[in-house]
Amino acid sequence: RHTHTRIIQAITGHAFVGTYYHLFLPDLPSSCPCGTSDIQFRLHILSECPLYEEHCHLLLAASQDLSPSAILRTHKGLTALAKFIDTSNAFGKS
Repeated sequence: RHTHTRIIQAITGHAFVGTYYHLFLPDLPSSCPCGTSDIQFRLHILSECPLYEEHCHLLLAASQDLSPSAILRTHKGLTALAKFIDTSNAFGKS
């Protein structure tokens, strides 16, 4: 259930990431905890963030270039995203 909720939040842009906090909870920090991005955003988590690097192989199985459209809009991508979220706790409230 939590995984499916996070997938929907990631697709719609309402996940617990910096862009969400920046728009809806501006008193909370919106930077990525990894320290490499001033605002944590979905693509950063899926393809750039060192905090999730060890889990990216799960997404690479669906898209070799980590294309957001391949990950977020295909059955193969969504299956990979579910595994990524389950193992990494991505898009969860910290």
